[in-house]
Amino acid sequence: SSGINAEYGGGNTCVSCPDGKTTKAEAATSVDSCYWEQCPIGYHRNSETNGCDECPQGTFTDTVESPECQPCAMGFFNPIRRQRKCLQCPSKHWTRSIGSIHQTDCIGPVLVMCEGVNMTGVCHAHYDRELQVPYTAKSLEVQAGKFKVCSGKNMYLRCATVTYPLRVDDLSDSSQLAFSPLSLESDIDDSFCYENKGEEYTPSRFYNATISGHGCKNWLNTQHPEVGDNTFCANPDPSKKTQPWCYTHDPEVEWEYCQVPKCVWDYECYTGNGFEYRGRLARTEQGYTCQNWQSDWPHPHGYHNGNGVGDHNYGRNPGNSERAPWCFTTNLFKRWDYVNPGRCSREKFPFYRD
Repeated sequence: SSGINAEYGGGNTCVSCPDGKTTKAEAATSVDSCYWEQCPIGYHRNSETNGCDECPQGTFTDTVESPECQPCAMGFFNPIRRQRKCLQCPSKHWTRSIGSIHQTDCIGPVLVMCEGVNMTGVCHAHYDRELQVPYTAKSLEVQAGKFKVCSGKNMYLRCATVTYPLRVDDLSDSSQLAFSPLSLESDIDDSFCYENKGEEYTPSRFYNATISGHGCKNWLNTQHPEVGDNTFCANPDPSKKTQPWCYTHDPEVEWEYCQVPKCVWDYECYTGNGFEYRGRLARTEQGYTCQNWQSDWPHPHGYHNGNGVGDHNYGRNPGNSERAPWCFTTNLFKRWDYVNPGRCSREKFPFYRD
């Protein structure tokens, strides 16, 4: 019958085609007669051979009879063939491009802690949050980003911030960190994403090529040597450029933007008391318009530059002393008021955006 083949002569039974395949007619005699009636999920229809080809690593299909495999989106990866979806990077990680294959393609905070001194013994990599570390760490290394680590479970007792590059070979005898962390949480710093035009973005080794794949020139050999002795993307010219970029080695492409993701946290929402908030909300909770920070009218003040303030009227917390972002108002009878862009949370805001 259709869908089976009588490959074994003399037998009184037929052998089924592989799962998902059938035959075009009855009395087929070879498994070569079996074909895909519909390409299943994880495969795509080859327009030239009319066969079904499996989706390679870094791609997926989530419907039957797909004309082509879809690459994993930014922030996702897939190390396995024939998949219906890609795996998401740890919550504060991103990828340089679509179609990523391995988790190591994910860029973000990384903290490695080992059960032996000098980074020996069983070592454990941490990427996000661990409220109860199930082992005693005797050494650690921050390989990227920064982490808040605490001596008690659930982020209690003594806490400290550890930032790349840091390596502690013996936690029992160190001036850099005097305890073995029992809980930890990663944090986003400005080496993974940019805010506004990227003028405060810290050039990092994670982004050193342009959107088109051109390698970056060393800034010392360009018009902006002040960026430093490196080939990392930056934006030393925010008056003319809108995001991190670099000069290229291609004589036909003087410069090009880099594919650094935009920050969402501390831009579309705020963390902590809003000291690092760099968003563009300029209206207060009570509906007042914010006064330009470089103006002393109608309210004289001492916050004209630094810590995110400048020639704009966006909410900030430049003194690091209030509970949330705020601003002076343009109302003569209301000196200042809080600005409320919303508190950042994993449930409401992603960490990065394309």
